[in-house]
Amino acid sequence: MKLNFPKDFIFGVGISAFQTEMGVSKEAHFEGTDWYKWSTSPTIIKEKLVSGDDPAEGDGFWDLYKEDISNAKELGQNAFRTSIEWARIFPENTFSVPSEIKRNSRGEPIEVKLGNESYELMKEKCNMNAVKHYKEIFSYIRSKGMKVFLTIYHWPLPLWLHDPLACHTNLNGTTKTGWLNQTTIEEYGKYSDFVGRIFKDDVDVWETINEPDVIATEGYLFGKESGFPPGLSDLKLTFRVERNLAIAHNVAYKNLKRATHKEVGLAIAPAHYMVGDDRPETLNVLNRIRYIHNEWILNAVVLGKFDDDLDGIAEDNQSFNWAGTDYIGVDYYQRHLVHYDENANYLGSIKASFEKCKDCSDFGWDIYPPGITEVSKWIYEKYRKPIYIFENGIADSSDTKRERYTVEHLRSLSSGIMEQKIPIKGYFHWSLFDNFEWAMGYKMRFGLYEVDYKTKERRKRKSAESYERISKGLEL
Repeated sequence: MKLNFPKDFIFGVGISAFQTEMGVSKEAHFEGTDWYKWSTSPTIIKEKLVSGDDPAEGDGFWDLYKEDISNAKELGQNAFRTSIEWARIFPENTFSVPSEIKRNSRGEPIEVKLGNESYELMKEKCNMNAVKHYKEIFSYIRSKGMKVFLTIYHWPLPLWLHDPLACHTNLNGTTKTGWLNQTTIEEYGKYSDFVGRIFKDDVDVWETINEPDVIATEGYLFGKESGFPPGLSDLKLTFRVERNLAIAHNVAYKNLKRATHKEVGLAIAPAHYMVGDDRPETLNVLNRIRYIHNEWILNAVVLGKFDDDLDGIAEDNQSFNWAGTDYIGVDYYQRHLVHYDENANYLGSIKASFEKCKDCSDFGWDIYPPGITEVSKWIYEKYRKPIYIFENGIADSSDTKRERYTVEHLRSLSSGIMEQKIPIKGYFHWSLFDNFEWAMGYKMRFGLYEVDYKTKERRKRKSAESYERISKGLEL
């Protein structure tokens, strides 16, 4: 059996900077992010919001990148998705650097540009050693015949913008409130303009923000369960953050397009929602949940339409001069089976409950391969943008389900592309190797390569062989 894909289809693997960089040299060690402060805080560990695992004891990609990139090439990959660390490039604040800002009628920054003098000031403020090292990584990826897909913001914020502990305990007592604050949009605008210019010859496809929906919901709505900073539970704050992230994407999109003319987009993490019974009430609550979790953010980032009061009516705001996106990235992991439940109060008001998974990952996520295509089809039909699957993988420490998981998801994608003509341009497996899985630490193992965190040895898992054969166009 052989799975069919277009000749120009992208097969890749993905990692992120914070989850992989530290672990070997002193140069790789970096403590200047909110996620580092949060995940190593005795207070947050005591509250059992995080695992207590130290990201500083990680994979060591900063030093071992040649081995990892070579492993990706041996798997038959033609692209490598990675990220850069905002705070590593700018360990000190950039507040004093002037920028040209245009605002909408609400005073929100919808365009943030650096003049040439300001760009030079940013150069003086940045850690050029970090810039040089990232360029060496990108150069090595390209030397192996792989395209560089770069995420410029994959979750950690500089501590000079976000103090997660202060926000967790006394939100009104700090000005460092991260994505709740429009200052963060302005600084992200400067940062995106800078990295677009300085890495313009190193990157093939750009991603502005990874999963703004997850940043908002896991940090500000389900923070007490997910362990994401700042660990809050407030629906209004959640959509304030989501709005600011959508605006930040729009700002960064414009900057990156001016600098590079390459593809620019972002990714969300849509679950596939299915009714668990045939009652009309169940379909109604499913549509409401899908709107809040999947559709709201896409209306914002693609169309510039916002629904701040969550009444289901998204409003155009012409003062945004909205740019949109060149593609939509999909990070697909799981399905949710939804039931109408009179006794439930999901998100405080929705009468819905969810079935427990029967075929589960180590995370307890429901494995449903057709969902990757069904979600992509729904997104394409609604927004008419090409799609990249930027993340798809499974937490499976025993490596007993990963091969089936990978093959069946790619079988579904093959059908969606070749038969249903959904314009899915590429697939990136998450992840190349085990990494620091945020609040869960090193417990969740997503890697095609297993990592021994004491020795940093990488060992190819048996399940990697099937993805390698598919990537190389071979029979399974």
